[in-house]
Amino acid sequence: MTRSTGGLGQLAATYLLRRGHRVVGHARNEQRAADMRRDLPEIDDVVVGDLLNLQETQVLASQINVLGTFDVIIHNSGEYGLPDAEILNANSLSPYLLTSLVEPPQQLTYLTSDLHLGGDLKLDELRTGGTRVNYHDSKLHLATLAMAIGRRWPDCRVNAVAPGWVPTLMGVHNGPYAPDDLREGYMTQTLLAEGADPVAQFEGEFLFQREPESRVHRAVRDIDAQEALLDAYAQRTGVPLPRN
Repeated sequence: MTRSTGGLGQLAATYLLRRGHRVVGHARNEQRAADMRRDLPEIDDVVVGDLLNLQETQVLASQINVLGTFDVIIHNSGEYGLPDAEILNANSLSPYLLTSLVEPPQQLTYLTSDLHLGGDLKLDELRTGGTRVNYHDSKLHLATLAMAIGRRWPDCRVNAVAPGWVPTLMGVHNGPYAPDDLREGYMTQTLLAEGADPVAQFEGEFLFQREPESRVHRAVRDIDAQEALLDAYAQRTGVPLPRN
C-alpha cells in the first residue's frame, strides 16, 4: 500500500492489520519507515522510495518484487498543493511505473477523486516531456489508468476509489471543513482488499463509499482514451505496460 505512513493509508493499514492480514507499508524515506514500524509494530515490512522521484520509484518497484507476488496492491499515495511537475510524478507517472514494473497482484485499487471531473488527460504534455499537469488532471489519469488495466489484465480485479473530502492532513489543506466521513474514506479499499463484503463483487468500477459513482469523466471508460494514455505513459517513461 503506497503512502501508508499517515492519513487514509495508515488508517487502512491499521484496519487490515487488526483483522489479521499481512500488510506491507510504504514510506518516502527511512525516517518515515522507522516511524511506521514504531506505530504499527505488527506490519510485515516497509518498502522505501519517494514517488516524487521517478528513479526512486523504479528502485521501489524492485524492492516490492523481491518480497514476492502480492494478493492486493492499493495505490493510495497522492500529493496536493505541490508544483505541477511534482504532482505529475507522484500522482500519475509513479503509479504507472509501479503498475508496469511490479509483478501483477490479484487485485489493484487506485485512489482517485471526484476532482477528476475537472481534469484533462493532457496527452501531448505527457508525450513531449511537459509538466503542466495539475491535481485534477492527475486524478483523471489514475481513474483512466485503472479502467485500462482492468481491461488489459482480465485476471486482475481492478477498481478506482474516490475516498471523498475527508479530514486528513490533505483533506484540510484546501479548507477547514471536510464534509465526508473519515471512516468511509478508507473502508471501500479495505473491504475490497478483504474480499468478503458485497463491495468486493465490483470490478472495473469507479467507487465512492462502497457504491459505483455515476458522475465519471467520459475519458475514464473511453477505450481509445485509455489506449492513448497508456501510449503516452510508455513514451514518457520508456516503460511499456506488459501484457498480463
